[in-house]
Amino acid sequence: MRISEQAKQLCRARILEKAAELFAARGFDQTTTRDIALAAGVAAGTMFNYFPSKETMAMTMVNEALAQGREEFLTRLDGSESLEEELFLLIGTELRRLRPLRPFLGPVLERSLSPFPRKSVCPEGEAARQEHLECVRQIMHRHGFAATPEDVAGTIYWSLYLGILASWTGDHSENQEASRGLIDYAIRTFVQMISGNTQGGDHAR
Repeated sequence: MRISEQAKQLCRARILEKAAELFAARGFDQTTTRDIALAAGVAAGTMFNYFPSKETMAMTMVNEALAQGREEFLTRLDGSESLEEELFLLIGTELRRLRPLRPFLGPVLERSLSPFPRKSVCPEGEAARQEHLECVRQIMHRHGFAATPEDVAGTIYWSLYLGILASWTGDHSENQEASRGLIDYAIRTFVQMISGNTQGGDHAR
């Protein structure tokens, strides 16, 4: 019997829901794909048709949260923001969307993201990198900077961004003020760096 597209989407959503619950309750490393399949009520073979690994499941959740954050970011812009303010708003909205995943995010990001492209390791991680950097590129263009996701500035930005994520996942300060301070510092460092180079636009010297 052919499974409808709606049934496939419901099964996919159930697998992700149960995976998130188990990751949060037991920890990412302590949860097995067999645990997830049992909790979701599907055969392991069926689950692997949707997600080949638990890393894929986790990064799918991350990508969806980041995409929601970027959508929210665009709705909150009013056109008066400086480059620093736009970058701070982007990162802040993404982190807000990632908050439900925070209990198990550390090991997921450590395995799936890198300052450099690693398509063979985790395609979902590479997709997250490309989509975030494309948003950053558009922000930079709005402020007169010429940039591509693969240039040196993009690589340095991504390294700073990963540092923010790593710090945020373990930040227990009140209202995560330590992370807010780090975001502010990292963004100012990045903007100062690109303002001193010769990459195009109104900021070329």
